[in-house]
Amino acid sequence: MNSCSTRDIHSWFGQYTRQHLLRNRKDPYPVSMKIIHCQRVRREAVLLGKALNLEGPDLCVLEAAGLLHDIGRFQQYSRYKTFVDAISANHAELGAQVLRDNVILKKFSEEEEDRIIKAVSYHNRATLPSNESDDVLFLTRIIRDADKLDIWRVFIDHNKLSKDEQNSTIDLDLPDTSVYSEKALADIMSQKIVDYRHVVNKNDFALMRLGWVYDINFTHTFKEILKRNYLVSLKLPLPQNDKIKAAFKAAQSYVEKKAEVPL
Repeated sequence: MNSCSTRDIHSWFGQYTRQHLLRNRKDPYPVSMKIIHCQRVRREAVLLGKALNLEGPDLCVLEAAGLLHDIGRFQQYSRYKTFVDAISANHAELGAQVLRDNVILKKFSEEEEDRIIKAVSYHNRATLPSNESDDVLFLTRIIRDADKLDIWRVFIDHNKLSKDEQNSTIDLDLPDTSVYSEKALADIMSQKIVDYRHVVNKNDFALMRLGWVYDINFTHTFKEILKRNYLVSLKLPLPQNDKIKAAFKAAQSYVEKKAEVPL
């Protein structure tokens, strides 16, 4: 990269997302929510990058990847009116293609551009490819942590709204029932992320979000989870029985231990 500035990428992002706001003017909330999410993930990624002592071009690469990580969501929603990848398109792969088609990363070196596009493409995978370079995996892990920090915020804010105020797109249009999947709970008790195949209602989706703590990569992120009291807020929408309480207690203990690991 010749100079460390992402101003032109921010400008392109604004123009590109405005097009999708116009295409969805009858119900702009899902698109506007994703715009805010992308901007906040950029911020979370930069804060994490600085905690990891990144600077200069590496920080610019990280900022671009953070802002653009969900760029595929806009085309996905405009085309399919859903954020459910399984019934539309893989939004991460779609985003990588958007970046290739629009050639907005030309200011970066080929290696930096490749890192950004791969981080966008990999950020939603259940597991990362074992044969990828350390630089790509490092960038992707930062984006994944930053993404989770803000997605938790989105859902905590969403659950503060009344049922009438909530937008069903946020909960992937899942049914609102009083039950939950024992398989989803078992995943969490095994300190694993919840298998998406076990998510059939809103409670399962809430358990899945809890399980994300077992896919966090950096001490800074664990500290932020505690600082923001996310786990307490994530527990509120779920049934308050002994099994759920045990799952949250285990997750809380895990996060507290990980937060003590030196950076």
